[in-house]
Amino acid sequence: MPLQIPHPNTTLHLYRHLLREASYLPNLCRPWVLNRMKFQFRDRRDAPEPRYIEQAHYSLRLLRSVNAGHVERMMRLFYMATGRIGKRRRQLARVHLCKPLGTSYTADAATADAAALEKDGKQNPKERDPDWLDNWMLDKVRTLARVQAEKQTPSWPHDMRSNLDPAKVIPAENAFGRPLTPKLRRNKLKKFWTSVIHQLLPPLPREEWDALGVLARGEAAKEEYYLRPRRPVARSLLIDAEDLEDHGDAKDPAHSKELEGLKESEEPVTPKEWTAYVTRPARVVERGSSRKMKSLTGEEDQDPRGHGRPIGTRDLNYRNRKLQRLYARVWEACPIMEQRDNGKWSVVWGNSEIKVSRPKPTELIFFKGVKLNGTRAQPEAEPKLAMGQQPLRSTP
Repeated sequence: MPLQIPHPNTTLHLYRHLLREASYLPNLCRPWVLNRMKFQFRDRRDAPEPRYIEQAHYSLRLLRSVNAGHVERMMRLFYMATGRIGKRRRQLARVHLCKPLGTSYTADAATADAAALEKDGKQNPKERDPDWLDNWMLDKVRTLARVQAEKQTPSWPHDMRSNLDPAKVIPAENAFGRPLTPKLRRNKLKKFWTSVIHQLLPPLPREEWDALGVLARGEAAKEEYYLRPRRPVARSLLIDAEDLEDHGDAKDPAHSKELEGLKESEEPVTPKEWTAYVTRPARVVERGSSRKMKSLTGEEDQDPRGHGRPIGTRDLNYRNRKLQRLYARVWEACPIMEQRDNGKWSVVWGNSEIKVSRPKPTELIFFKGVKLNGTRAQPEAEPKLAMGQQPLRSTP
């Protein structure tokens, strides 16, 4: 059904529309979306630029599509709220993978890779000027990147490179056969770690990771696995005296429905002008009502039978396990890191085991003679008969 809400014209009206749509989001991403929305509005309310208004209109269409059940757009909000992509990903990396503020640069702060690559004697790691790479805990980054390369799946938002040894990536000589200068070697080293950090999925805080695991395992409250129902559109309580005289008492249900029909018919939906079909292709004019764009625009098909459900949307309230599977996909891409007694780092990723339902007794006949690993069991050998012994026959 098309959205029965007036189109936002002013900045404040648009902001209220965004807050209303964000109130229907799941609890996993709703707090982050609301905080981000309020911060951007207060930061730009004095001098809103046209590009910010255009971006807000797109965000409104995106939230409406998510509330309509678009899976990929909902997963994008989940990834942004948990720090897998977007601004919070950079914030988590700065908190958990960088050194504490105020740490001065010393010889011990130089990494083992930088010391190994700068042994030519022309420039000592202790003598060079500090740069941004000295602020990162490269041993922690290397451990997380190595485990991510082993555990990653095609559904994750970032793919980690397989070669994580800078000595194998940075050449020892240039194209003329001469050794690299210390500055050039340092720049290549920073370029290598930049590519690794851009593909990295930073760890989550322990409390947030445990709460996400409860959602992924299906142990949370029942209402966490269903989308909130939309509230009815607010209507004015003031009724004109002429409407009361012409249509009777408003408390009567029949007359109330008639009055609502009159209110809705005050602004009829005008069909698209025929000149648009003459000057432009029909696929361009009807693009907003196509199955691909219907969840973003809210337009209805001219055909009363419709073209079916919009592409990419699912009825997430049909079964609670549909939303639980989305939580499990997010949890599998979220790690936590803890430092051991020996100084090394341990990485634990979310692991949601898929529970296979047990077959019914009438279905077990199809699995007769099959082992748990899927191979066929060997038939039992018939016992050997002694000399003159007859095999046992079943009586009819």
